[in-house]
Amino acid sequence: MLRLPKLLDDGCVLQASMPITIWGWAEPSADVSVSVQNRAGSTTAGDDGSWSVTLDSLEPGGPFTLSVEGSDGSRITREVYAGEVYLCSGQSNMELPMAWGRPEYASEFSRPADPLLRQYKVIPEYDFAGSHDDHTDARWTACDAQGTAEFSQIGYFFGRMMREHLGVPVGLLNVSLGGSPIESWMDKASLRRFPDMLSILRQYAGEGVAVKRSEDSIAARDEWYRALGYDAAPDTGSYLPLGQWPWRRDDEAPADDLQWHDITLPNWFADQGLAGFRGELELRKIVYLPAHMEERPAFLRLGTMADAEHTWLNGYLLGGRTNQYEPRDYEIPAGVLHGGANELRLRLVCEHDTGRVTPGKAMTLSVGDDVIDVSGIWRYAIVTVAQTDCPWEDFVRWKPTALYNTMLAPCFPYRVRAALWYQGESNTGDSAPEYRDLLESMIGLWRRQWHQERLPFLIVQLPNFAIDCVEDGGWPVVSEAQWQVAQTVADVATVVAIDAGDWNDLHPTHKKIIANRLFQAARQLVYGESNDYRQPCLAQVHIEGSAVELTFEDRMTVRATGAGWPQSAPSALATLDGKAPGEFTFVWNDGGCVPARATIDSNRVTVPMPARTPDELRYAWRNNPDNGLLCNAQGVPVTPLRVSLRALMQPPASSADGNDEAGTTGQGVER
Repeated sequence: MLRLPKLLDDGCVLQASMPITIWGWAEPSADVSVSVQNRAGSTTAGDDGSWSVTLDSLEPGGPFTLSVEGSDGSRITREVYAGEVYLCSGQSNMELPMAWGRPEYASEFSRPADPLLRQYKVIPEYDFAGSHDDHTDARWTACDAQGTAEFSQIGYFFGRMMREHLGVPVGLLNVSLGGSPIESWMDKASLRRFPDMLSILRQYAGEGVAVKRSEDSIAARDEWYRALGYDAAPDTGSYLPLGQWPWRRDDEAPADDLQWHDITLPNWFADQGLAGFRGELELRKIVYLPAHMEERPAFLRLGTMADAEHTWLNGYLLGGRTNQYEPRDYEIPAGVLHGGANELRLRLVCEHDTGRVTPGKAMTLSVGDDVIDVSGIWRYAIVTVAQTDCPWEDFVRWKPTALYNTMLAPCFPYRVRAALWYQGESNTGDSAPEYRDLLESMIGLWRRQWHQERLPFLIVQLPNFAIDCVEDGGWPVVSEAQWQVAQTVADVATVVAIDAGDWNDLHPTHKKIIANRLFQAARQLVYGESNDYRQPCLAQVHIEGSAVELTFEDRMTVRATGAGWPQSAPSALATLDGKAPGEFTFVWNDGGCVPARATIDSNRVTVPMPARTPDELRYAWRNNPDNGLLCNAQGVPVTPLRVSLRALMQPPASSADGNDEAGTTGQGVER
């Protein structure tokens, strides 16, 4: 029976200006012919029924009719477009949908529909047995009233910029999953250099092993929730506009016998007399509104909280969220608000002793143009106490090869212009020192599988972040690795995002600025354009007397030298916050460290050294650097970096070609 993959469903965007592959399945030995846009080809299906036809490059535009005919008289037609196709892959900050950013980017949802901006969203699945040839669940959607909310935020803004710049259809392959480490996007062969990853893989291999491990962990979570009075644990496996989880059996039981106390929100519960608490709380607040707000629709924002909650207003259930990452943003329909007293009520389950309503997040009730602050004093009561932490679910889909086999492998026949990669958060632990090698290996793997030796990669460097993130060095090590790969691997660019994070949110809302940097870098790296975008890069390091001098240059992103970016005229450095340059630290190998003063003179930074000669100078080398961050005249920040001072002070080492070796980590510099 003649069949096409889901990637070639109606509405797909085919890569223009390069040969493309149309593929599918038919009866063994059946003849198959393909035509689109006056390009045609034919072939014979193999013994397994698979077939593929390569067509000459298409002209941008559409919709066009793709026609596939079999020798048995069967025929399939698809409405397709031709334009620019970008792979959008990584973990949650790539997957994060526009629905999560509606309050920040409300105007984007009132834009006219754009049927030429399209996303192919792959629904998560996993397999350790081998690569799949098609997706089980995936679909193309247009950027319109129904589809925009599902778009990746990064993909949406990047794609819209491309649409406006090139004027051709843009297709986004959204192949991403929250929480996924890099090894889940690689195959077994590419992981042979990483024995720890293969050791993890062996624990999940074998018929039914992974399913059993997953089911056992979920059963343990369910049992913990049942002890609180729930039927099961919440579903944490998807990003939904309205998370749904089981009703508490006695959630409407009278609460008159509870012991009520004051609590200041937002805050960590440990700072409010609840240190070590695990279990369920009820939180209440009375909000007084003037009579003219009665019956009007409204919007409630409560930030994020740990971990799962239901929220009511005047007895009306607004909804619930399942985990600490989902924003508690709720539409309030007309008729719910009263003039006078209005009662907000939450039931919040704290799975661990890190409960909170996240500090620094706004808590507001908006009625038209009026915004009422609902932070401050609330009342709380302990409903149920848990004696242990809630068991963690074993997310087997995050294990090595699991997502590569099911989500990525079916995309390989589909030609793409370039890949956008936003990932790294899940590798900032024990695997951080291996991240550079893992990333280089993954890039090589994907290029081989796509048969595109120079497939451009555009990488988002980790942004600043603090809450729930241990300050153990893993975050800056991964950031450094992402930068280094762009210096040593051809056709790779890394955009710095150190100013685009939120200290109190793993999922920062500032996605548009990151997408713009990706877009500007793509114009240079992918299309060879010359534009005004420049990245400040460390060019030279000198030790002059008792000071370290760092010289920076603004550089373009260009294709494929493999030896760094060409120099352009330097611009004077500044700081993003207008303060003196900060975030410099001297470090000694014995574990000592001391903050360092720094001054700026044009494109040069001078850092006086302490009396005891340090081993290393570091800049922005922590999870959430935020003081005096360096930037160029365009406001593009300098990447975190570290320089080995001991190596700089050694006598020059002569290399075979007579050049000296630079003594730095993470930047190519000269003495």
